[in-house]
Amino acid sequence: MQDVQFDDLRWLHLLWVVVAIAAVGLYGIWQRRRALRRFAAVGLLPRLTPGTGWMRPVLRLSLIAVSLIALVAALIGPRWGEQTQHLVRRNIDVIVLLDVSRSMLARDIAPNRLERAKLAIRDDLLPALGGDRIGLITFAGVPSPACPLTTDYGFYRLALDDVSIQSSPRGGTLIGDAIRKADDLFADEIDTHKVIILITDGEDQESFPVEAAAGVWKDQQASIIALALGDPEQGARIPLPGRRGETYLKYDSEFVWSKADFTALEQIAGVSNKGVFVPVGTSNFDLGEIYGKVAQVIRYEEETEEQAVRQPSRYHPFALVALLLVLLDSFLRDGPRRVAEVGNMAQVQREEAA
Repeated sequence: MQDVQFDDLRWLHLLWVVVAIAAVGLYGIWQRRRALRRFAAVGLLPRLTPGTGWMRPVLRLSLIAVSLIALVAALIGPRWGEQTQHLVRRNIDVIVLLDVSRSMLARDIAPNRLERAKLAIRDDLLPALGGDRIGLITFAGVPSPACPLTTDYGFYRLALDDVSIQSSPRGGTLIGDAIRKADDLFADEIDTHKVIILITDGEDQESFPVEAAAGVWKDQQASIIALALGDPEQGARIPLPGRRGETYLKYDSEFVWSKADFTALEQIAGVSNKGVFVPVGTSNFDLGEIYGKVAQVIRYEEETEEQAVRQPSRYHPFALVALLLVLLDSFLRDGPRRVAEVGNMAQVQREEAA
């Protein structure tokens, strides 16, 4: 089993909880045996309390401990090997342009603009794709491809999780450069419909984004879905972590308030007849639903293909083992195993009474 990877090894710390449960369980079994020995003589115990030896309690405790270990193994998300799956491709390529400039740390939309955008991509957009290829470009002062066009959504999620304000080597916000970078990423031999999803607060620094949108429409016929995050009126301060706690970005001793620029993004989306401008502001939104409406407008042909997905998630067998062990434990009891034994115990009690 080579090249094994895990989603989150931090769950391994739960093994200390398993060790603690096992230790407490063994102590409880010992204390129970000790109390029984005080209650009756050692030779009389098997007749008074049949089936209460060491073996069955320890077996039950072992089943619970192993089931918890299997559950921890499922939680860390092991991945290995390859798996063939059927994909329905709708011949739509999607590139997400995600703004990672410092203004995206503003908290006028919870938890902040950047994390809300990542949540919308991961939980809303990816489930709505249904086999479409998707890529990711992060940008601030420089656009950086974070994931090429792919149908491996598990790999895409891993790339998305790594996105932060450090994903771009230079500060600023150059939306036009990011759009031109998407034009380069689309340049392959596969003839597909193309969509760009631009997620930003719209604060551009003279990168001529409208002209870039016109260029990508001319070259690739790629329409743009522009989402504007942030308050366009009051705006919000930009938090900056520091050694002495959190501070806020200042310029000339004044706090910088980041406001969403709806006008620029509306112009970018309006370049093509299929472009969509979504003034999210500080409200809630469903990116999957927005993409679904655009996908319905685009004419496409469905085709089914098989693809080998590298390192699919393998948590299922561990979760199944944990469930089966818990079910097995439910069939075991610490009390008498046979009705005959109960009858023998009753007979012993009658003889002693006589």
